[in-house]
Amino acid sequence: MKHHAAWFLYASVSLLPAVAMARPAPAPAAATAAAPTLPPLTESDSTFAENVSALNTFEMTISKMATTQAKRPKVQEFAEKSLKMHTANQKALSTMTLKHGLELHKEMSQDEDEVAADLKTQNGTKFDRTYLDLQAQAASDALAMFQNEAESASDPDLKAYASATADTLQAHLNEAMKLGASKPAR
Repeated sequence: MKHHAAWFLYASVSLLPAVAMARPAPAPAAATAAAPTLPPLTESDSTFAENVSALNTFEMTISKMATTQAKRPKVQEFAEKSLKMHTANQKALSTMTLKHGLELHKEMSQDEDEVAADLKTQNGTKFDRTYLDLQAQAASDALAMFQNEAESASDPDLKAYASATADTLQAHLNEAMKLGASKPAR
């Protein structure tokens, strides 16, 4: 009986490499992602998309903070609207660029990290004012980028996206100014 148990153990262990070889190897993560359906974006269009992605991440970070830290209810409402707008914007941009094989990274720059960290330490009226000023400056900077991209983009979808979003950014800037933001430096 002992002899049979030893033989069974030997047979099952010796078959493990054969069983492992018979199974298909799992596909690498990159191979399972959808293949690009459109040609790569130009360097200019790619740079625009990367810059917008970083800006969206910054805007989402500070707006999420403002939904709970802002003192004035109107500023909290503005922050909620901004968070939704930038989240939808990021999703649309990511979907568009993935079709060209460009996966956007969603990290803030070191400067943006520092600005967000500083904002987190503020409260009350000072928080509201700083947040609104950041929103106005970011919208103003983004508006210039989007208007330029709407005129010069090589990709027709990115061009249409930039044009449509520029109008939204102008309204966002106007609302930040109405709530008390300082005029953006330009």
